[in-house]
Amino acid sequence: MIDVAVVGGGPAGLLAASRLADAGLDVVLFEEHAEIGEPTHCTGIVSLEATELVKIPDDLVLARLRRARLAGPCGAEARHEWTNAEEPILVIDRLGFDRGLAAQALAAGAVVRTGTTVRDMEVDETAVTVRTTDGTVRARACVLACGVSYRFQRRLGLGLPGLTVHTAQTEVDAVPADVVELYFGRAVAPNGFVWTVPLVRAGRARMKVGVMASGDAGGHLRTFLERPEVRARFDGPPRPTIRRLLPLTPIATTYASRVLVVGDAGGFTKPTTGGGIFYSLLTASLAAETLVEGFGAGRLDAAFLVRYERRWRERLGLELRVGDWLRRLVSRCTDAEIDRLVQVFATDDLRGLVRRTARFNWHRDLILALGRHPAIAGLFVRTLLGSPGTPR
Repeated sequence: MIDVAVVGGGPAGLLAASRLADAGLDVVLFEEHAEIGEPTHCTGIVSLEATELVKIPDDLVLARLRRARLAGPCGAEARHEWTNAEEPILVIDRLGFDRGLAAQALAAGAVVRTGTTVRDMEVDETAVTVRTTDGTVRARACVLACGVSYRFQRRLGLGLPGLTVHTAQTEVDAVPADVVELYFGRAVAPNGFVWTVPLVRAGRARMKVGVMASGDAGGHLRTFLERPEVRARFDGPPRPTIRRLLPLTPIATTYASRVLVVGDAGGFTKPTTGGGIFYSLLTASLAAETLVEGFGAGRLDAAFLVRYERRWRERLGLELRVGDWLRRLVSRCTDAEIDRLVQVFATDDLRGLVRRTARFNWHRDLILALGRHPAIAGLFVRTLLGSPGTPR
């Protein structure tokens, strides 16, 4: 019998495996894909704060973002430029990042089994039985880091994310650029947005283009890519589109006897942007810390492991609630109201507020400050009292 089975070889599972193996535990990680990091689902934007949890070598940095442009559905535009004193924002090579985490896990003593699908699992008083395409393993504990597959969470009675959206993304050789762009509007991306992110890969200028939206994200991406002004920036055909489901709220319960759930598997993403790398790393770190304590105390029951949920709620609970409040409010806005929001963001007053309160991984302070700003507060009140936009 092994100590811990980790289901899923993304950043959350790999970091959990590394931390647990570092603590001297016998860890086996199961990844269904043949290669770690493939397919790459994520844009790979992180802040320097992520380096508090993992190392990010310079050769994995594809771009350092300094400028942003917001485009409203009716022609409004707002621009922001980061000062040297503000938090550095990086675009990283997700394939290389994941493989680096896998190398760390292997160096710590974890076993990483790629091309191995977990088909079933059972939890009893003595162990977690994990049935895979390569055989059956019994473990004293299990970390679910299986991304947006929720069959095991459902089976264990842990619930599902209360809200999900669809995403689609591609990458294309492009004219060199240095501006991140966000496009809003119900025709562009209902209840979401389109993003373009410049980067340099293997010495070539490229651009990632993605959509987060309710409904057919792939269709919205195709429509955006067909815009003449967008196609004019291409230096080649777009690569195949990668689609995925994205959770925007956590599952009801992220622990059970002998089991903890981390990253996307627990529904841990930012409700405002859908970003999940930092939350995946943070929850994996907290889960590993809790399991190490549990093994030390001889306690892997739910009454002990609940401390994991208490820890992440202490760190993330209010962030998630405030972010979800803003997302739901903006989803009620008409295109004209969204355009007005973008116009307000173009003012010097709002740019100063963003510089004072915005942090890449922590949106609560900025959202609360926006709610107190007269122009935005008034617009939100009118949105709440008036007719909502297209129902979700």
